Amino acid sequence: MTDENLREELKTLREEVETLREWRTRFEAAIKDFATGIKANQAEVTEVVGEVIDRLHAVEAATAQSSPAAAPTDDHLPWSLRATEDDWRRLSDWLDWLGRHYAPQLHLRIWPCWPLHGGVTEELAALHAAWRAATEADADPSREGSDLAYWHQMWLWPTIERIRQHYMFSECEDDHSQDRPGRPTDGAALRKRMTEAEAERRRRENEKYTYYVKTGPDHPAERPSSLWRCAAGRETDWEYLSLLDWQWHKAAETAVQDPPPASARQAVSAERAGELQADRQGWVRYWARYADESSWRAGEPPVTVVRRRRSPERIYDEAFKIWNEWGPTQAVHDFFDARPSNPPHLVEIDAAEAERQLTELHGAKGATEL
Repeated sequence: MTDENLREELKTLREEVETLREWRTRFEAAIKDFATGIKANQAEVTEVVGEVIDRLHAVEAATAQSSPAAAPTDDHLPWSLRATEDDWRRLSDWLDWLGRHYAPQLHLRIWPCWPLHGGVTEELAALHAAWRAATEADADPSREGSDLAYWHQMWLWPTIERIRQHYMFSECEDDHSQDRPGRPTDGAALRKRMTEAEAERRRRENEKYTYYVKTGPDHPAERPSSLWRCAAGRETDWEYLSLLDWQWHKAAETAVQDPPPASARQAVSAERAGELQADRQGWVRYWARYADESSWRAGEPPVTVVRRRRSPERIYDEAFKIWNEWGPTQAVHDFFDARPSNPPHLVEIDAAEAERQLTELHGAKGATEL
């Protein structure tokens, strides 16, 4: 092969190598694009799958809530049935301030009987909540907004005008006076509405449960040892009333675990359960404590008062101490155990007598309150 032919062959090989290099570059780019697309598609698929799962969970939850067997919840109660006494007082005080501070024209005033108008109450509660949010935002130095201006324009006057136009509330004025501050809330009307709302809230709450008391030889139904409740219509999800914090606790989530046996349970009405829950002193036993039996027989005064609460989670004994506070004591256990060589002597008394003796011994008033 001549030199000329070799040069031509080398030139051809170089061109082919260059072509292969271009193909390799294009192939690598295609591979990278493919990999990127796969990752993007995978992320998109993962997101879609996650969204589908979330929707399934939402559908399941909605189905469970709408099931006839599901217990009603308080999630959708109006403000008046959710509000505490403090909530009512705060709303009342704020409306009184609003009337004094703004002193609107007569046809835009809020009349004192507003607590007796359900729709008006809900509107005013929403107006108050919006005002709180606006004032908090306006007080934030990091924000430069017009929340209070927006509240005045979009909440205050439209709400008041709507109340006066769309409710019978506009007929509640019984006299006429020009340019006077708003009158204070009608206290009797407020108390009446709070009582009605509390009764309705309790009625709704009681519909969810069946109530029982634990009885025994020393604890008749009139003075049971504990109060229990379970899901209405089925003996599950047991809760007991703690005599220590006066709250309901799920038995399965505490050391109590199980309710009393059926032989020791007696069903009571929701009304009776409410009475027992409200009568805290009815669950407590009081004793006047003497240094010993001889001191009691000699007519000496007691040294203090002790009490016992037999709550499902534990028995709690207290004595009124010299610093005018209740504190733990061993005296009740020692008296009934009778093993100590010199036990204290206890004489059972009722709550009223306990209050009287503590006032006499320690000058303490209201010491028996729970």
